[in-house]
Amino acid sequence: MRYKLLFTALTISLVLSFSNVMDSEARQLRTISAPAKIKMKLPDGAIPVDEARDLDRRQISAAVEQVVSLWNQGDTASTLSERFFDKSRLSDAIDSLVPRDATLRIQSVQGVRTLEQYLLPSSKGNRLVSVVSATVRTQLEFNDPSTGFVQRQGVNEFILQISQPAQR
Repeated sequence: MRYKLLFTALTISLVLSFSNVMDSEARQLRTISAPAKIKMKLPDGAIPVDEARDLDRRQISAAVEQVVSLWNQGDTASTLSERFFDKSRLSDAIDSLVPRDATLRIQSVQGVRTLEQYLLPSSKGNRLVSVVSATVRTQLEFNDPSTGFVQRQGVNEFILQISQPAQR
């Protein structure tokens, strides 16, 4: 199976957490209204699935673990899709703002939702491609020279593209 990360609020929250803004502030969360179904631009030859089926939660957890493992190895760029906006700028921001010894840990994978599914025909057989949203509770750990060991918790949304052989 192949996993690609399309977008994640994780990297944005990581970059922001390491800026000089260290003060805590309570803020109200406001939902952003959006259409019930967002139509994605499918790749050439893709056949949309009429009714998306949910993937196994363990499969989603494994994909998130793989992305986090690569992040911990300093290889975030390999998990980003070619459609990820401004990939090099994100990599540069992570390299300059995130401490080298930072480790990201998964606390829990919470809500999981299939956003889009389509079949992608190929010479080796059809592939089922699923775009999935996973809400993940994470903890970032690193050593700060002035304050010592630091733990930052956050809740992030991972948008994953999971490709697997289509079942017949």
